[in-house]
Amino acid sequence: MNDSSLNNFTIRGSLKVGIPMLLVPVLLLAAVLASHSFLLLDYLHVGSGLTWTGMDLILGLFFSNVMRGLSNEQRARVAMRLTPVMLFFMPSLTSVTVTAGVYLAMADGYFHPINRVIIVVLILVGTLFIIGIGVFLPNEAMIYRELLRRGDMKKVVRLTMMNLRLSLLMVVLQMAVILMMAQLATGVFL
Repeated sequence: MNDSSLNNFTIRGSLKVGIPMLLVPVLLLAAVLASHSFLLLDYLHVGSGLTWTGMDLILGLFFSNVMRGLSNEQRARVAMRLTPVMLFFMPSLTSVTVTAGVYLAMADGYFHPINRVIIVVLILVGTLFIIGIGVFLPNEAMIYRELLRRGDMKKVVRLTMMNLRLSLLMVVLQMAVILMMAQLATGVFL
């Protein structure tokens, strides 16, 4: 990758993009919780959940296919553009989705350890958390570090491709959570 594209990737530039991406979902959650509106909380939960699942679907299904057709230099450039979103926005968005979901489940009286659906959902969300915090986020941090120090671009590409594949796995888990929660909300079980 040529130096001019790497020189555009700086801590200041990525924070300028990343910090608002980190704060907006959290501030929205705080405002909704302060409003004590169940409806707004439900909208926030569904909207943030759709955004999370949609982004993972796009990354896992479409981006991974597009990236296969690119050279390593082009893949590294895409990774450079994705990094602020993946490092700042996705953890914030997923945290808001789960937090809003817990508040909703508690408000509806569903959040107790004897509810089998909640137990399954907690296992699925726990698995998503482990993948996200244990693999995905550390990979993004390594990608970020490599890009900042103009390091090993093959490592950047490898980790980016791994995260794109993980996104597809996470979509499958998220769809299972959505199915379980829809069943719980409607009382109709398949």
